[in-house]
Amino acid sequence: KIQDCLSIDCNDGGARFVEASVNMSLTQFLTDPDLISLNKLIPCDEVAAAEFPELTRAANIQVNVFQCGGIALAICNTHNLQDGGALGVFLKEWTAAARGDGSSASSTVAAQDLKVVAELFPANDLWLNDLSKIIFSSMCKTGNSVTKRFMFNGPAIEALRARGKGPIAKNPTRVEAVTGFLWMRAMATLERKNNGLTRPSIFTHAVNLRQRMNPPLSGPIGNVLWIAAACYRRSRSHHTGEDVLPSVVGELRGAISKVDSDFVLGLRRDKSLIRSSLEKAIEVGLSEDGADSFLCSSWCRFGFYDTDFGWGRPIWEMALLQEDPELRALAYVNPSPLIINREL
Repeated sequence: KIQDCLSIDCNDGGARFVEASVNMSLTQFLTDPDLISLNKLIPCDEVAAAEFPELTRAANIQVNVFQCGGIALAICNTHNLQDGGALGVFLKEWTAAARGDGSSASSTVAAQDLKVVAELFPANDLWLNDLSKIIFSSMCKTGNSVTKRFMFNGPAIEALRARGKGPIAKNPTRVEAVTGFLWMRAMATLERKNNGLTRPSIFTHAVNLRQRMNPPLSGPIGNVLWIAAACYRRSRSHHTGEDVLPSVVGELRGAISKVDSDFVLGLRRDKSLIRSSLEKAIEVGLSEDGADSFLCSSWCRFGFYDTDFGWGRPIWEMALLQEDPELRALAYVNPSPLIINREL
């Protein structure tokens, strides 16, 4: 079970597994998904966790069976144990075992990966944990917030990719185009809210380091990520009607591209680079007087839609973050093939 933010008690207690019945059909539920109702499908409840110690387990799973026989599988695993990349591997191996073609090498791979990650991000170095908390708290403010979901179909994404082309990102990816658009609209919204006042903007994107390491990591446990910070200052062109999407997409491309294999190699060779990089991120986030901060992540390559227990792949996957007062400030890009009678 979870002991604190730096340790988990491996007591062989297993995962918490819950089965629930839903009094409607899956099609009816997905026609107009209700975020409040979605919370009832997950096995995590902060209020109940204080009363029931078993809810402090690192892995919590709830299977929701609808009247039509459809299933919604909810997984609530602590981020102390897994990031999105590790969760994708966990699901891949779990479903493979359920289909009868799982591999017994998972524990060995996990142990090898944890050794590499522990050398890169040692848990006994409290300064690393403290600096990470400062960065996250400076970017994710608690308070009143609203959770919204925006759906982009294929043609819309291709239009954004074409619109976002510029000297730095000549061929923007889907993630760059969509996140750049969200960043641009968020800045415009805050400008209207502040009566036309423009402020510096900092957009932080989580970067998966697994495939940037040599050799790449493939285990189902651990947090192996970094943050890339892009900064944008409004220019006069913003007020003359010029499209700023190519500029913000270019800033995103430049920030993320710096977190490459050479960057990771440098971190492994010189541990002081981790401290200096984090301190620089804090300096960027706190030095701008009145700067607006945004935090984003992409789940597009985690393979969640390849999850198949033997009865087919899922039609919709999403994260439920509105119960977390800090993560409610997070935006994430996720591919969704959901089509229920109409395209959402």
